Amino acid sequence: MNEVLEVNDLVLESHAGRILDLVDITVCEDEIVALVGENGSGKTMTLRSIAGLEPGVEGRVALLGTDVSGLAADRRVRMGISYCPSESNVFPKMSVEENLATGKHLFPDRVREGINRGYEYFPSLERLQRQRASSLSGGEQQTLALARAMMTEPTVLLLDEFSLGLAENSLTRFVEALRRLSEEGVAVLFVDQNLRLAADLSSRDYYMYDGRVVEENVLR
Repeated sequence: MNEVLEVNDLVLESHAGRILDLVDITVCEDEIVALVGENGSGKTMTLRSIAGLEPGVEGRVALLGTDVSGLAADRRVRMGISYCPSESNVFPKMSVEENLATGKHLFPDRVREGINRGYEYFPSLERLQRQRASSLSGGEQQTLALARAMMTEPTVLLLDEFSLGLAENSLTRFVEALRRLSEEGVAVLFVDQNLRLAADLSSRDYYMYDGRVVEENVLR
């Protein structure tokens, strides 16, 4: 399989010390990969560093062989890296459809097409299209956040703790959408505390401890 995302020797430091220590990760086309580990092990900071949201990151991040390490977050989005955080991931005062439209700002001639695709993946959002995001349940907001992340037509999708607060039926639809995206060629790297979900959904996982990748497991 072709390597879509390559992360080599990723280092992130703060005044309190080293947060990420020589992290190496690869994600291939059509592959779903999990980052697992205890709270504070560096999983979320790894995603944020790949997305270009943390200053002072050292190491190499490459997308389809192109080094994007020196690029700002918005440039990385344009090149195909989409990050969906676990919190503050929708615009609460905007409607569902307005949220989706903002996610399509890179492709202003394909806004309607993108919104319709989001509704195809998540029919419940179409029924809620005029509601403010703030009025949605936690699971509905997570669903909207994923649909919005899809609007940038990513090559690689970074997801942080997407299962938090999701009811079983919402989680099932969410997982089905991720598998469909993977089948369409999108590489997925996700963080989750649910180890059973990580094992069921991913083909490989990386176990992180104290800012380092200490183990890689091939699951299927």
